[in-house]
Amino acid sequence: MVGAFDYAPLIALFPLASFVIALAAGSYLPEKGGYVGIVATGGSLLLSLWAMLTVAGGGAYDRTLYTWVTGAGEETVSLTFGILIDPLSSMMLVIVSLIAMLVHMFSLGYMNDEGETGLPRYYAGLGLFTFSMLSFVFSDNLLMAFMFFELVGLCSFLLIGFWFREEAPPSGAKKAFLVTRFGDYFFLIGVVGILATFGTAQFAGEGSFPQLALEAIEGGETFFGFDAQTWITILGLLVLGGAIGKSAQFPLHTWLPDAMEGPTPVSALIHAATMVAAGVFLVARMFGFYALSPTALGIIAFTGGFTALFAATMGVVKDDIKQVLAYSTISQYGYMMLGLGVAGYVAATFHLMTHAFFKALLFLGAGAVIIGMHHEQDMWKMGGLKDEMPVTYYTFLAGSLALAGIFPFSGFWSKDEVVYDALIVGLEDPIMLAAYAMGLLAVFFTGFYTFRMVLLTFHGEPRSDHAEHPVALRWNTKVPLIVLGTLAVVAGFVNMVPVAELTGADVTYLSHWLDSGPEETAYSTYTTLAEEFGDVHHAELSPLIAGVVTLLFALAGVGTAVALYRGPDPERHTDRLGAAKTVLVSNYYQDEYQVWLAEGLTQRVARAADTFDQSVIDGVVNGTSSVSLLGSSRVRRLQSGVVTNYAALITTALVVLLVVFGVYGGWF
Repeated sequence: MVGAFDYAPLIALFPLASFVIALAAGSYLPEKGGYVGIVATGGSLLLSLWAMLTVAGGGAYDRTLYTWVTGAGEETVSLTFGILIDPLSSMMLVIVSLIAMLVHMFSLGYMNDEGETGLPRYYAGLGLFTFSMLSFVFSDNLLMAFMFFELVGLCSFLLIGFWFREEAPPSGAKKAFLVTRFGDYFFLIGVVGILATFGTAQFAGEGSFPQLALEAIEGGETFFGFDAQTWITILGLLVLGGAIGKSAQFPLHTWLPDAMEGPTPVSALIHAATMVAAGVFLVARMFGFYALSPTALGIIAFTGGFTALFAATMGVVKDDIKQVLAYSTISQYGYMMLGLGVAGYVAATFHLMTHAFFKALLFLGAGAVIIGMHHEQDMWKMGGLKDEMPVTYYTFLAGSLALAGIFPFSGFWSKDEVVYDALIVGLEDPIMLAAYAMGLLAVFFTGFYTFRMVLLTFHGEPRSDHAEHPVALRWNTKVPLIVLGTLAVVAGFVNMVPVAELTGADVTYLSHWLDSGPEETAYSTYTTLAEEFGDVHHAELSPLIAGVVTLLFALAGVGTAVALYRGPDPERHTDRLGAAKTVLVSNYYQDEYQVWLAEGLTQRVARAADTFDQSVIDGVVNGTSSVSLLGSSRVRRLQSGVVTNYAALITTALVVLLVVFGVYGGWF
């Protein structure tokens, strides 16, 4: 009987087909290939939903489709391509395909209204981007995941730099490509290390590398002079380098704000469901491996907690609506990393899901505002759009309430669960309380910058001619906003931990879902591993207490923004920050530091190394060759080609030999 898994490869192949069609014939198709992309991603969504329903029935799919390199002996490695669909990947497939379809739909209004050239290239890029991410999500091994991880980066480079005739987009694309490549170098070394250590890159199943790593720790094995747990930590941190780069975590986050130079629908896809989500998904996919190392978990937690707070502080002073959302994305993925670091696997994947919906909504809502404002992005030139753009306003407000973590919107449930998990781990491990404190403080800043953005954009009096007479939106921009706005409201109901605590009702559906797959990728297995090997312990504390505290911080941030920016003519209150504002607007001078690091340090070291190489290394080699050349040039003179010379040399040599043997042999 034919089932959903038999058609699983088509989930990714549909967008790939749209890429080929748009690139080859987009100029001759309606909307330059936009409709083809909608149909293709719609097909992927239907198949993803079918696969999810099959998984819900107790099924799972882990099959090798193609063997690239076949190992001939026990010590060799076989490299394969295959598909793994379990609760985690099936959920992510639905998220990616849904948001990709809505982004294609929104693009019909956003891009075509600009009279753009090169639209077939744009829609082809969206198709290839979607194909890459879907293939990454259902990859059954780390090597295959790495390949599509890199293809995701290439697609982001092409789409961020879509307006290549301008100055800023190509610059932002190059920066995104180069910064994430730095992290990917470590990722590649980690992949090679895992293959060399365990002989496999499989995520799950019998003989997978997380299972072999567990057996190595239990067996007290050593690798390359390290005990098993230390070596696993090293490999995990190497792979984490790629995740930090793609998910824009400190210190490899600086590319993301510059990526806002690309089209806004591309920003929605990058931030919500593809490139930035890829890093967090990778850590979640490998969580059975990371759970074996307390050091790796601690680094993930502190990286996430610090990034959440660090990025949130920069969001409070931005005037460009897309820049605010960019720093919001960095901060929110920090929460997901924090959740994974404290073994809050469900909380992190929960926030990954809800964030995908409300962040895609906010970016597309920002795109709608930009359309209405004749492509103006400065919030201080907006205002008064609430009545002029009601669909955009109310859907954007729903996304903002979710982002700020206000009850009962989706972000409240997921972010609250992350912070709660950090707290109950911190109560057992005081060091982790610092990570919790950073996450909690970031809640206040999130509420502040989110509603500062809402008030400056939609409330008060219009502060420009464009704000007084915004452009009317088409249906293809409104429908995605309504769909995502609905999800921003209801998506959080899939895992209501505080309600379960208060009423005793079994309403933690996502927890059950993530525990229903294969045993080696089940949530309960991850929890057991983290407790036994990752040194993660949970204190007893009601989630209601933690939830109330988190909500109060969020409301305090929202209330501060309302107090400062509500009114017909808001003031630039951030100017009162003085030097602090300068530092925040300059993003803590991170770009300047990275330029200094590249030019002032790395480049000088490279030049010194080059000088040493040319003067010493090459000098020795060249000196040796000079001696050889000099000697050969002298010997070459003997080869004159004149027979009489050869006869004279032979005679002379014979006489010399006779004299030598005669003197030393006593002949004379």
